[in-house]
Amino acid sequence: MTRSTFTFQELKRTNHQEIKEIQDRKFRAFIRYQVWPNHPYYRKLFKQMNIDPFNITCIEDWAKFKIPLVKKAEYKDNLRSFVLNPSEVDGASRPPAEIVRTLMTYSKETGHDADYSFIRNNGVKVKLHVGSKGAMDRLKERMTYMYAPLQFWLSSGRASGLPSPVFLTRYDHDMLYRNCVKVGQMAVDPWVPSGWELVSMNLFPYAPHLGWHAVNLGLRQMSKFYVATSAGGAIPTEKLVELAKVFKANGFAGMPSYLRNRFFKAMAEANYTAPEKVVVLLAGEKIYDRVVGDIVQILSDKGAKEVRVIGGYASSESKISFAVQCDYKGPYHNVSPLEMSFDFVKLNKDGSYDFVGENEPGHVTLFHLDGTGTIFEGFLLGDLASRHENAKCSICGMDGPFFWDIGRENDAEAQIAVMGLAEKKVKGATVNLTALRTDILSLRDVEEVQVEVAKEDMNDPYSMDVLNMYVAPRGPVTGNYDSLVYEIQRITKNATEITPRVVITAFEDLMEKAGGLKFMEIADVRPKPA
Repeated sequence: MTRSTFTFQELKRTNHQEIKEIQDRKFRAFIRYQVWPNHPYYRKLFKQMNIDPFNITCIEDWAKFKIPLVKKAEYKDNLRSFVLNPSEVDGASRPPAEIVRTLMTYSKETGHDADYSFIRNNGVKVKLHVGSKGAMDRLKERMTYMYAPLQFWLSSGRASGLPSPVFLTRYDHDMLYRNCVKVGQMAVDPWVPSGWELVSMNLFPYAPHLGWHAVNLGLRQMSKFYVATSAGGAIPTEKLVELAKVFKANGFAGMPSYLRNRFFKAMAEANYTAPEKVVVLLAGEKIYDRVVGDIVQILSDKGAKEVRVIGGYASSESKISFAVQCDYKGPYHNVSPLEMSFDFVKLNKDGSYDFVGENEPGHVTLFHLDGTGTIFEGFLLGDLASRHENAKCSICGMDGPFFWDIGRENDAEAQIAVMGLAEKKVKGATVNLTALRTDILSLRDVEEVQVEVAKEDMNDPYSMDVLNMYVAPRGPVTGNYDSLVYEIQRITKNATEITPRVVITAFEDLMEKAGGLKFMEIADVRPKPA
């Protein structure tokens, strides 16, 4: 029987060879009996490239058959084609019996014995007309559970309208529920044997992104008491500190910049005594040593004897799968290796790619091994890992796939080459700056615009991010531009959850500021950490 997922304790007991064997087995079945029959994008791609999906035996075959990686720009133009759709194939309706038969074969090949028996037994009843109505209803309910979209995460997208959605089904949600708790369990694992109990606060911003919802599901399962908030959105930050004091919270989860620049600064100024042991889970942005140091210092000043800081890693596109550090100085472990594989590639100048060895840097690339809704195989992220390993971790002893030093392409030109667009994390939200600039330029009264990512305090590289728009209007810079400023702020706010600072300037002045002949359309002027 092939495992659907590992519990945290099982993950601690297994080894990378077993994980790799199960991954390959699941990947083969997933490509043959879910992706090939039900995924419009990859079915069309396989046909165009004359690839028999039954010849794909492992993830490494993706490079062997020279199957192109998917960039974000490509996905945004083909949203519907990335959602599994068993009811239609090549533009024609698929017979219900074929849908059931394909799912039954998939269940058998993946070792999901209970699912296989359920589908087979009800299918036989329908075929033999023995209690067929009840059996048909049960099969329809199972298909709805498996394939009907239930909710979505938002990935970075266009400025005019919503960013690109990534859809989850009820089947996905149940896997998310089982997987997200393992992130928190990794964070608190060293303290559990002593009887320490978690009283937690979710301090991520509330939005249709992976962060808040996954943390909410995880903390609710593992906490003695749980305080769900929204990073100062519904309750002011100072009041959140009071809640932490009242409920004696000893675990905090949020984005590094908000925690360092808002929450813990408010804590430093408050009448507050920290618990002796405190765990802090950071995710959503790159984690800098200085930021961690400031957080630990404030908690220590407030009485904490031991502070454990852990980094988490995921993306909207990973949907249900996560990586998390076992220690702040340690690697990121894939805690959901049977649902998704993090793989690492180098990009060649001719547009090809190769999987890299364990001691080489590589761009993070996602391969789903399970799930329905939106599915990605070979999805290229804009993140870079310094190296990866399939071995026993020297810090925690867990034996499995892990990677080190996750970073991000910052140069706009490099990002376009890697992902097909330039995007930045601004206040934790991933913003497609290429599309944002395009949509601002489409406004009738705008001649030119430079999009600038800066810091609230340019002398503090760890302060909150801000977004500046330098706009040259058509015609002379005279009169009142309040309506234009409002429209630019509205478009940006809708897409990025951020209200930008808009500066109206003469065309010549903007050209001089932005570099003249080599016009810098997108500028990241944030001071670099030491």
